[in-house]
Amino acid sequence: MGASTSPAPLTWEDCVRLATAHNPDLQASREGVLNSNAVRLGAYSTLYPQITANFGDTRAYLGPYLGAPSNYSTAYIAQLTLSQTIFDGFTTKGNIDQAKAELALAFANMNAEKATISFNLKSSFAQLLYAQQLIVISRNVIDIRQSAARLVRLLYQGGQEDKGAMLLSDANLDQAKVDLNQALRTYDLSGLQLEVVVGQELPKPVQAAGDLETEPLPVTPDFRKLAVLTPAYFEKRAQTDAAAAGITLAESGWYPHVSASASVFGSDSQLPIRQNGFSAGFSVSYPIFQGGQTYFDVKAADASFRQSLAELQSGTNQAALTLGQAFKAMVDSQENVRIQDELLEATALRYKIAEASYRNGLMSFQDFETITDSYVSQQQTCLSAQLAAVIAEANWEQARGLGAIP
Repeated sequence: MGASTSPAPLTWEDCVRLATAHNPDLQASREGVLNSNAVRLGAYSTLYPQITANFGDTRAYLGPYLGAPSNYSTAYIAQLTLSQTIFDGFTTKGNIDQAKAELALAFANMNAEKATISFNLKSSFAQLLYAQQLIVISRNVIDIRQSAARLVRLLYQGGQEDKGAMLLSDANLDQAKVDLNQALRTYDLSGLQLEVVVGQELPKPVQAAGDLETEPLPVTPDFRKLAVLTPAYFEKRAQTDAAAAGITLAESGWYPHVSASASVFGSDSQLPIRQNGFSAGFSVSYPIFQGGQTYFDVKAADASFRQSLAELQSGTNQAALTLGQAFKAMVDSQENVRIQDELLEATALRYKIAEASYRNGLMSFQDFETITDSYVSQQQTCLSAQLAAVIAEANWEQARGLGAIP
């Protein structure tokens, strides 16, 4: 029997393709757009003629009282009616404008959802890379702690070190083994997290291919100009357009409604129907007094529109601030990666020197332990800084409404 092979590691492009095809939140937002588009198309229906066909069969009784000799009659009627709304006080226009605004809102929501999913995907993919690298670091730390514990034990047995130092080095080795187990559990959880984002179960073990890297920093942009290109801005603007359409709908109560209709019909007491006829009509209705309903509807719609304008301005300002904060966090995190890399290089060199010095009796255990702890913790700090930089970059992309999801 041949040995089982592990699945190929997932690339970033693989994850984007899977999430685009299977993420349920993305599918829900797409359906929301389709729903809004169908409502928009339906709003035009009033502009077209309405055709109705009716057929009826009526059987009636006529007599002086219920016990009297029965007199029954049967009537059949068939009718085809064509009606057309000529003017409805701009109600149709208001409905169409409102449906267009709702469609624009659905698109903005979908774009915001894409950016959110892209952020979650990039964060999850980075978390998996982080967990994989954390396992490597944890095993490296175990090697360091084993080497230190072995050296301290030899010195203790030779009478050159105290028992407390030996026990502390053994405890550090046990802690390193516990950290490895935690890293393995983090890896398992990261695989599950990635499965949730892509929307389907992945072959085990879930592995990612790549490095925790970020793109070069861009030039500081004009955050207010970027703010009007974000999904948050388009959402607020669509809500404002819908509120403007609400004014048109409310004001429709001030105008007359004009319609026309024509019918052809036939009626008889038996089938087939032999008596036929036609009719045509023209109707104009005007609401003279409705208890002030239209007046207050218009006032409410005006207030709603002004509220939407204020929220649009507030949302634009908030979007600019969010972009500024996200950009600052991204720059800070990438600069921190550079600093932590330099510190890691320095602590690694210090550890090599300290190990040789301690082995030759030129350094105390306390100094050697301090330098070793610094080197061990700096490896994890450097890896955490790389993860934070990738997530900060993903947050910047999400704030702009960008991402990998097409």
